[in-house]
Amino acid sequence: MHPSELSERAGMLGTSPHAVALMIARGVVDADEQERVLRPRLMHLRPPDAMAGFSAALDLLVHACQTRQRVGIFGDYDVDGVTTATVLASYLEALGIEVVARVATRGAGYGFLLEDAMALRDAGARLVLTGDCGTSDHESLAWLRQAGIPVVVIDHHQVPEQAPLAQAFINPHQPGCEFPFKGLCSAGVAFYLCAALRTKLAKLGMGRPAPDPRAWLDLVALGTVCDMVPLRAENRVLVRHGLRELNRRQRPGLQALLRVAGVRDDELVDEGHVGFRLGPRINAPGRLGPAEPALRLLRTVSRQEAEPLAQSVERFNVQRKSHADSIIAEAVALLADDPTVERHAGVVVAGAGWPEGIMGLVAAALVERFRRPALALAIDRESGLARGSTRSYAGVDVRAALHACRELLVRYGGHPAASGVTVAEADIPRLKDAFAQAIAGQLADVGVCEPITDIDAVLAFERLGPDVMDGIAAVAPYGVSFPAPVYLCEEAVVEQVKIVKGGHLALELRQGRTIVDAIAFRHASVAVARGDRVGCSFVPGYDSFRGLRRIRVQLLSLWPAPSFHMGLPSAATRGVWQPPTERAAERAAERAAEQSSGHSEERLL
Repeated sequence: MHPSELSERAGMLGTSPHAVALMIARGVVDADEQERVLRPRLMHLRPPDAMAGFSAALDLLVHACQTRQRVGIFGDYDVDGVTTATVLASYLEALGIEVVARVATRGAGYGFLLEDAMALRDAGARLVLTGDCGTSDHESLAWLRQAGIPVVVIDHHQVPEQAPLAQAFINPHQPGCEFPFKGLCSAGVAFYLCAALRTKLAKLGMGRPAPDPRAWLDLVALGTVCDMVPLRAENRVLVRHGLRELNRRQRPGLQALLRVAGVRDDELVDEGHVGFRLGPRINAPGRLGPAEPALRLLRTVSRQEAEPLAQSVERFNVQRKSHADSIIAEAVALLADDPTVERHAGVVVAGAGWPEGIMGLVAAALVERFRRPALALAIDRESGLARGSTRSYAGVDVRAALHACRELLVRYGGHPAASGVTVAEADIPRLKDAFAQAIAGQLADVGVCEPITDIDAVLAFERLGPDVMDGIAAVAPYGVSFPAPVYLCEEAVVEQVKIVKGGHLALELRQGRTIVDAIAFRHASVAVARGDRVGCSFVPGYDSFRGLRRIRVQLLSLWPAPSFHMGLPSAATRGVWQPPTERAAERAAERAAEQSSGHSEERLL
């Protein structure tokens, strides 16, 4: 779009040309769609009538309300599972329904197990809802059916060939589901169910007015951001309004957890705080054992109770970080001694005695270091099995890669960006080759392994003012499928170098008379010195220090100017970067073509 057209569109939308350019680069070209990105409203949410299983689930919940049945709720041990269980349990309790809520224990294994089903029955549940799990838990569902207890399965993972034996199954991915957006996480589906339940009860004239489910959107935003689903369509609406609710700080557990995470009471909470401050802490108990402490924290209505619960969750988080750091170092050392790593398109590492719950963190760290998809496995010598997690890079569908290796696997499932896997220890050597070949096959289809981000534009530091920063804020939130803007600095001089707490590299970079603060998270080992001339790619943002708000850029890559060959870390760079402005233009054209042809790049990650 020509600069004059950008200005004209910006005037029509009441925003800046920079904001319009960012939306176009992310495939949002139509003016009405741009309006929805800038000002998403809850009325933009499409009704759930076409969602398969939704009507049956709603009828079961209405019946439970009419007959005052006790409802059992079970959630997975990650953020989406815990927030889904919290949304369902606390909303039903607000309606006056007795609830028994449980969440998974990682040590017992993934999913809704038979012992969980029996525990809910023994606690008096006459209706059971599962969140973020249950799709493949046929034994538990069959047992409950035999016991005469109906089940509603709420999930968003890929659906296996055998559908779950549930009276109601809500999953946008199931065959026959005509709900147009497939990217909802389980917490998002739970919100839809609560909202519809409120409407139905009002039509039936049952009792006092039901509570407004919008008060639960803070939890929905938490599950949506942390579960790596695309921030498009309905999810943008849910997250934008959820962040607004989160900033009201009405939920005692989240308010206490924000304080424990070092977020001041007057600090504006955005998707970065959710993804990097709250999410890892809520995940921490479930990574090491039972997720129950996280559920108790989110469900508490007492500020006095919330403080010690948040401190307990933080202790799990400290323990989780300690475990992760040591295992990541061990995994990197193992890969350094593996001669196949350099020629493989994906890396696989396995270790005996590693905690299964942190394999996702290990895989993510390996992706960052080696710039390719990674699979980390924890070997259990007693069972002869290894369980672990994959993480994607450069758009590779890791679930599809695992599907290509399925003959070697005991179990696998998840999303294109992150999946879980179980394999016999004896088959790990063959899996290394098969996983790498499956990824190489995907990359051959697209030509080259691209960098993990695209560059939006070359941007001089002196332009990092209100115009640019307000434009970036107007288009937020950013996340999967709607990435934060990345800019290119062609050359700057390093004025200061510091290593700060946590192993982060902090720099002062100068262009002409303009100096900016920059940080490269977890890259203290990068060799750079005062006086070096460097180029970099970066994401602008704000940092609060002693009550003062300042612009600080996050470095994604760094190289000696004017070369374009040194990444963070340099040894891991793969592929060749095209000139950034040319690449950004190509991507914008590709996204526009996708949109105009009626195809959507939205998919569940």
